[in-house]
Amino acid sequence: MDVDAIDQEILAYQHLLPAIRASHGSVWALVADAALVSTFRDFSSAAQYADEHFGTRPVLIRHTDEQVETAPFVHVHVET
Repeated sequence: MDVDAIDQEILAYQHLLPAIRASHGSVWALVADAALVSTFRDFSSAAQYADEHFGTRPVLIRHTDEQVETAPFVHVHVET
């Protein structure tokens, strides 16, 4: 796991969060390469998209609602 890469994604997410909330509301946000890739209604859809498009590259999936518990880092590999 590349900790520096995930730290960069977390910083990018924190910077993007107000705009994501304003545009998309309460969603799961997928951030890669310091940019919002897409938003999703459920975590499993975000994880599957990340696996299909980014493979083992570090990406960040976080919920925009602070009330929803998220792990600081989750690496998901979805078997298809």
